[in-house]
Amino acid sequence: MTNTEIFNAVIERLKTESFLPGFKFRKRDSSFFKQDGDLRQSIELDHWSKYGLLIIYPIYGVRFEILLKWFEVYSFKTLQDQRDIPSVDFTGNMLGKKDKFAVTEENFEQAYRTLRDTLAECTNMVFSTYTSLQDMYNLEIIPILKGKKQLPDIGADWVFRNLTLTRIVSPNDYERVKELILAQVRFMAGRNEPNIIEYIPRLDEIITAMESKF
Repeated sequence: MTNTEIFNAVIERLKTESFLPGFKFRKRDSSFFKQDGDLRQSIELDHWSKYGLLIIYPIYGVRFEILLKWFEVYSFKTLQDQRDIPSVDFTGNMLGKKDKFAVTEENFEQAYRTLRDTLAECTNMVFSTYTSLQDMYNLEIIPILKGKKQLPDIGADWVFRNLTLTRIVSPNDYERVKELILAQVRFMAGRNEPNIIEYIPRLDEIITAMESKF
């Protein structure tokens, strides 16, 4: 079998697995996803060929539409790219689990079982932990306020996501979180971080629009 045929065989097997109830497969980005109101759970199966082997690299994501939808009119990304962005995502390595799987025609059965069992374990870890905005706030914002977690120093989506999350879940903490985030934004802008630079001219406008909405 070619690597494409092997990957398709993996997908067809996964479609029948009991740990993915209600999930649909989306071919354009090789993702399994389930939408439940405002909450989307996803498993992107990034994959490539290396030394003739098929390598599969899962990414586990959770998206809360309320944190991201309002921002679509300001983002410089395409609408499709925006709507594919999770609120939070993890690789296997981030979860302390195997993250890359080499699958061949010869080792298919064993490699598939390892992939399947890891997917089941990792999806349970992520999807049972991030079930609500409150869960996300507890895991993403409180550690920052306690000085146990650093803010990212690249990208920009996290800026607006974290501000919105705090504004909705814990308004009393909002000004403190905003102060920390804007200090980080100024730091990134000072070294010309390309993603954040795009938003600097409209930063106040964007934040004010969010604050008036939530």
